[in-house]
Amino acid sequence: MKILLLTTHLNIGGVGFYTVNLAKYLKKRNVDVIVVSSGGDLEEILVRERIPHIKIDIRTKFEFSFKILKVVPVLFNLVKKEHIQVIHAQTRVTQVLAWIVSRITRIPFISTCHGFFKSQRLSRKLFPCWGEKIIAISVSVKEHLLEDFFIPNKRVELIRNGIEVNRFVKIASETRSNLIKKMNWSRDVIIVGSVGRLSPVKGFNYLISAFKRAKADNDKLKLLIVGEGKQESVLKQQVESAGLSGEVLFVSGRESLEYYLSAMDIFCLSSVSEGLGLSLMEAMATGIACIASSVGGLVELINDGVDGLLVPAKNVEKLSATIIRLAGDDVFRTLLKKNAQKKAIENFSIEKSVEKTIKVYREMTKE
Repeated sequence: MKILLLTTHLNIGGVGFYTVNLAKYLKKRNVDVIVVSSGGDLEEILVRERIPHIKIDIRTKFEFSFKILKVVPVLFNLVKKEHIQVIHAQTRVTQVLAWIVSRITRIPFISTCHGFFKSQRLSRKLFPCWGEKIIAISVSVKEHLLEDFFIPNKRVELIRNGIEVNRFVKIASETRSNLIKKMNWSRDVIIVGSVGRLSPVKGFNYLISAFKRAKADNDKLKLLIVGEGKQESVLKQQVESAGLSGEVLFVSGRESLEYYLSAMDIFCLSSVSEGLGLSLMEAMATGIACIASSVGGLVELINDGVDGLLVPAKNVEKLSATIIRLAGDDVFRTLLKKNAQKKAIENFSIEKSVEKTIKVYREMTKE
């Protein structure tokens, strides 16, 4: 079986990590896989794993861009030359591209829906281009496809993203002390952390506001934000205006993610919308007391009060109160840590996710 994974980019983020991890574990299962994208920071993972990656310039947000139509012959030739059996698209742009190539070659294509989309867009109605099968990464995303786009239930497969659980369970304990020393923080600090693309949908502005309130109650608190994005300068300005310079550390996350997760006492994912939440899954696997917005797939990951805490999105008051509660209760924080890691080990394995995906491929190829 030979699979083509098609994505607009391989930047750090949910779609990028999904694509490279899927490719990596398909190879481990002896499935031939080729990745086609415009490239990005995660290319090095494919190089390290010796997974074929072909760079084609399809970096655009307009699904009917001339740039897309121009690469159709290139992709057509690739599919024929490599005897591709299934095309698996990851973004709206690549769904349209895959749909065109599939119609010409008669090679089946599927797509993964990673989040939520505007169902009223005319282009979505006229050219849905979802694929013969659609993988939904959470129950919330599946309901979105069924209710907002009226896709038949038989076409939608619920396959939650998986993570490399052992990578986050086995982390270096010395990281925290190194980070504290680097920042000249005291040893008894309580580090609140978050990971994600620095964009409005991740709600970092609400987290910073909540942190300011919590900091006024507990001076031991520090904030660690791991990520890159267009909103970085805006968020740094917010920190400076709030008088929090020296209390908040921004890092790119290009270094090993587990390096920073291991330093956190409390993890906050303050997203206003989220398909599932890979960073939350990774934080739970690391064994961190977690707080998350009660939106999208996040409510499927946390059993509120048992293995994490849920708060309403955009609610600065509730978020700050929850941070204060966890910072002041070591026993409860430890309980959440243990339960979160146990759940992650038992439920978040990428091997299970990839096995279910292979089953969809087999159904498409009639193997």
